[in-house]
Amino acid sequence: MSNKLKYSAIATVPKIDLPSSKSISNRLLIAQALSGNTIVLENLSEAEDTVLLQKALASNEETVNVGMAGTAFRFLTAYYSISKVTRILTGSERMLKRPIGVLVEKLKKLGADITYLKNDGFPPLKIVGKRLKGGPLSIDASVSSQYISALLLIAPHLENGLQLRLKGEVVSFPYIDLTIDLQQQIGIDINRDGSLISVKNGAHTSNLQMVVEADWSSAAFFYQIVALSGKSLFINNLSPTSRQGDMNCFKIFEELGVKTEFLKEGALLTQHAHQIQSILKLDMTETPDLIPPVAVVASQLCSKISISGTKTLYIKECNRVAALKTELAKLGVELNEVDGNCFEIQRSDKTMENEKGLSFLSYDDHRMAMSLAPLAIRYKIEIDSLDVVVKSFPTYWIEMKKVGIFT
Repeated sequence: MSNKLKYSAIATVPKIDLPSSKSISNRLLIAQALSGNTIVLENLSEAEDTVLLQKALASNEETVNVGMAGTAFRFLTAYYSISKVTRILTGSERMLKRPIGVLVEKLKKLGADITYLKNDGFPPLKIVGKRLKGGPLSIDASVSSQYISALLLIAPHLENGLQLRLKGEVVSFPYIDLTIDLQQQIGIDINRDGSLISVKNGAHTSNLQMVVEADWSSAAFFYQIVALSGKSLFINNLSPTSRQGDMNCFKIFEELGVKTEFLKEGALLTQHAHQIQSILKLDMTETPDLIPPVAVVASQLCSKISISGTKTLYIKECNRVAALKTELAKLGVELNEVDGNCFEIQRSDKTMENEKGLSFLSYDDHRMAMSLAPLAIRYKIEIDSLDVVVKSFPTYWIEMKKVGIFT
């Protein structure tokens, strides 16, 4: 296809605007605060998680409540540990059930003053900021990459820097590399050699300007649309050179029949149904946030799929494995847990749809709501708590209207 014909084809398809990357925004906000606000940030995410983090960093209140913002809670736990303030860090009822012990233990080894106010290993926390020396430290990397990123973000401000050794199977490794890449961009001396990450004490480069790119995690929901409908879409400002871990979205969805063509202005998504495999096996250890949208689509297109790398899903905004099992059952789809890090999905030709349609629960989890919504292409559905999407993608339903869903 000539460029002229190609651009003519693009003009006829819906054009999707994604939110700015929440992952990049949250990391840069911590770096900005640690730099004394000498870093200028443009195109920050408007997601609730990022807004809550901004408010927390600007607050002079002793008690800081970040609701369900898990990334904000983990990053702030480390940030407050080296600040000159005392903070009580808390969150929603679900947040109080999400473990924080691994990070707190490592911060305490560095000399941090942190106290559990209710249950050991869980929020809320009382944090008394102080100067920390740093030095060598090891951490179990199989629990959460956010613990590691939290430590790396404060590492340049530790007296002796940080030499962080990752132990065990590393989950979401691309998110760790994203943290390293962003710190290198702002002038921090940080390097990874296999499982050892070394960070030298030192200041950020002053008077920097950083522009946040579009969020690859949010692209997955529109890959779902193309896979299920056969329609083509164009996603604005989606870059193939991104360091976001969920950029692997386009490779994963290739196996579900979606082709991605990267152009100057973004990415053109088209369906190639002949590429879909009936039986699929995926290792999604590095991209666990993509599991819900991939699982939902695969339940409709594949006869059987096995997904490994699921262990972190149990401690997300909800237990996403249990939630997927319950909601997919409404489609006549069985989800069986093989072990704590793998499940299988078996599709049948029978659904439980009735004249009133299917009613799905979001579990107050933004990714569950957004992963289930594309099923409206095939079924009459309802989803509770539509506003839960503000956590990461406030304009989600506006963008969905562009493709004729939930108009």
